[in-house]
Amino acid sequence: MNKRDLSRYFSGSKFSRMPLGKALVALCCALAVTVSCGAGIAFTAVNAANNSSSISVSVSQPVVAPVSSEPEATATPEPTQAPVRLEIEATAVQQSVGVTVMDADSGLPVLGQDFEVQLTPKSGKASTYTLDPETGTLLIKQVNIGEYTVSVAEREGFVTPEPVTLAVKEKVQYKADVEAVKDQIKQSSEVNEAKEDNGNASHAGAGTGSGKDPTLPEPTAAPTPAPTPSGNDYDYNDSSAEERKTTVYIPDVVDQNGRKYLKYADGSTSPYYVSKTATAQDGTEFLVEATLDAGMVPTPTPAPTEVPVPTEVPVPTEVPAPTESPAPTEVPAASQEPTSGSAALQTAAGNVLGLDLGAWARGGLLAAGAADGVSTLSLEPTLQFYDESAMQGIAHDGFAITAAEKVIVTLYSGWYPSTSDKQAYYDPSTHQKVTGTKVIAGTTYTFDENGALVKQETGGSESSSSESSSSESTGGESSGGNSGGTAWVKGVDVSKYQGNIDWNKVKVSGIEFAIIRVGYRGYGTGVLVEDSTFRQNIKGATAAGLKVGLYFYSQAINETEAVEEASMVISLCQGYNISYPIYFDTEKVAGDTGRADNISRAQRTANAVAFCETIRNSGYKAGVYSYASWFYNQLNMASLSPYSIWIAQYRDQLSFDYNYDIWQYSSTGTVPGIPKPTDMNVSKLG
Repeated sequence: MNKRDLSRYFSGSKFSRMPLGKALVALCCALAVTVSCGAGIAFTAVNAANNSSSISVSVSQPVVAPVSSEPEATATPEPTQAPVRLEIEATAVQQSVGVTVMDADSGLPVLGQDFEVQLTPKSGKASTYTLDPETGTLLIKQVNIGEYTVSVAEREGFVTPEPVTLAVKEKVQYKADVEAVKDQIKQSSEVNEAKEDNGNASHAGAGTGSGKDPTLPEPTAAPTPAPTPSGNDYDYNDSSAEERKTTVYIPDVVDQNGRKYLKYADGSTSPYYVSKTATAQDGTEFLVEATLDAGMVPTPTPAPTEVPVPTEVPVPTEVPAPTESPAPTEVPAASQEPTSGSAALQTAAGNVLGLDLGAWARGGLLAAGAADGVSTLSLEPTLQFYDESAMQGIAHDGFAITAAEKVIVTLYSGWYPSTSDKQAYYDPSTHQKVTGTKVIAGTTYTFDENGALVKQETGGSESSSSESSSSESTGGESSGGNSGGTAWVKGVDVSKYQGNIDWNKVKVSGIEFAIIRVGYRGYGTGVLVEDSTFRQNIKGATAAGLKVGLYFYSQAINETEAVEEASMVISLCQGYNISYPIYFDTEKVAGDTGRADNISRAQRTANAVAFCETIRNSGYKAGVYSYASWFYNQLNMASLSPYSIWIAQYRDQLSFDYNYDIWQYSSTGTVPGIPKPTDMNVSKLG
């Protein structure tokens, strides 16, 4: 056998003959080789596994990363903007419907959208109007009385709001009653002002400001004049006013049977009752016509049966029986009893009518007739005390009446109230407001159905006045606003809380206008109180040459109280030159203690309109004062668009979405001549 053949060692004979030492050595070597091979194999396997894992990660990262990032850039869509939820704010006042489309989440008007608004009567066809995108408001005028639904057409990106129903009531002509309110006005010394006057704590919603002069928008450049048209409707381009005065008669009356009967001069009651009256410009009511009440004429009495007694006088006519006696010649003496033709007629009439005509003569009902002194019976069915066409009083003797000279009406010609503040134009011949489109001294103007100036065309452009050029849409300047070209002017508003003011120093300091508090309605009891410094302030400011406006702090809870407040203002400002508007001040009383804090938005809006209309109907400009959140949440701005807006916001730049005329930017201003901190304002009104 070959020595290299290892199998010989595993044969039975060979293995048995192997020495023990060699066998042990061989066994150990075999075990060592086996362990070494096994360990090598195990190490190799583990190392391979680790290497495989690290390679996988390093390779996957550069490959996967670009694949996963590229789809994100191309496949991820832009986030979809949630649609804006809308709500409708609608108010019916004075047969006009004011509509504002609000963002339901922010409570602010939605601007930049000309939403279509439908006004649908309970029975009838819907009318469609377009919202003013600049203010988010719409004012629909001259709406018939009835129930309506207000809705907004669908628009992409917005959730269509629920329709709103409302009732349109008959328009009320608000008129100041200065005589009735005079007895209600209290002086500050007569009330507990700590529980009535919120004036010193006012404007809580206006925020806090630096008190520095604010950043103002640049005034709009003055428009280029338009070329003169070929023809004018009116050449008169000025402003004038003529007061018509006359003597009117105020009767002394007796209330009886639901009527007011005139008294005779001797104090007895006449059969004439007041059937028609009129009101002078200052609110004084006077007599126009009195009507005879036949039921008040006395019925026949037994007294007239004694009248025939004089018929016994002819008895002396029997005396001539003795023809020779001259006695019959004395018979005519008996005829001296009825020498007066008037007495004879009175006797005859008395016999026929059974009346004591002496009583009527005493009352002035017998008018002088012929020159011989004969009287005729004058029981006219009506007696005229005032000729309305001639605007002239008519006197009647015998009645207890008081004569008074009063201004009946002011006849305006041309621009009202002035050429610098054009709100309306009166025909110089008829003294009536013009309407429609008119060319006045070369410029074309447009007036609405009420005669208010709404548009002026100059040089191919249009400048809006108090309202939008459309009678259905609002959003132009308010009634007190001016078009382009008017620079900002600085002013103050004051009350008793500013102390005794030196108005000459105020004027010299550069202040151009002052808005003065007339008074307030107590937030506790509702009493009307005159501001204790009103008279000295209005006299001082006027004398110093400042332009003057007024404001009244309202706590009215209904239209009747709002008219009372306006009447109080009118009664106290007569005789003064009021060139700025008279403002209705509405705001929240600190601590929720005001009597008007919790009235509805619709009622508060109606109160503001009632106040402003009463002021306007008395010949003054009117406006509303408050702060932004109150305007947004507690008033319908569409219904207030015909009036001047005075906004309080104490900051360096105003943020307000509606048109305004005056901005009150601070309550801590310092002005020479005013001893205490005062409200500071800037105005577009000049």
